[in-house]
Amino acid sequence: MALPARHAGARAGALLVIHWSARWVGLPFADRGRGPHAYDCWGLVRAVFAAERGIALPDHGEISAADLMAVARAFASGAAAEPWAVVTTPQEFDVVVMTDGRGGRRVVHVGIMTGPRHLLHVTRATASAIVPLAHLSVAGRIAGFRRLKEN
Repeated sequence: MALPARHAGARAGALLVIHWSARWVGLPFADRGRGPHAYDCWGLVRAVFAAERGIALPDHGEISAADLMAVARAFASGAAAEPWAVVTTPQEFDVVVMTDGRGGRRVVHVGIMTGPRHLLHVTRATASAIVPLAHLSVAGRIAGFRRLKEN
């Protein structure tokens, strides 16, 4: 949901609409991070689903970010099929599953689509950021997309 905000250069009374994803940019990475001030990749996806869609996803907070690779791999393999559907054309709020980027096929990371061509993710090396699917930090790493099935 886009939120209204005032823009410094706007005339009095004018509103600038800000996309929901802007609130999630610049948050630091933390192992086992579940917010509200720092997140690991799954913690960020989970927080976005809770805040933006009112959906509680499993925490998995008892395991480290390194062990969350198992969660990401379950998405990629289909082992976490319920309640997630494999999709080929990603939309806003679809989960992006990614490999380690070293030429391997091992899935180790997740992000969330903010629109048709951009995703939000956080890594140990950077604060949370929105990047295009073609960005060097994710291009070639994307193993697939998953959409939460509506009940």
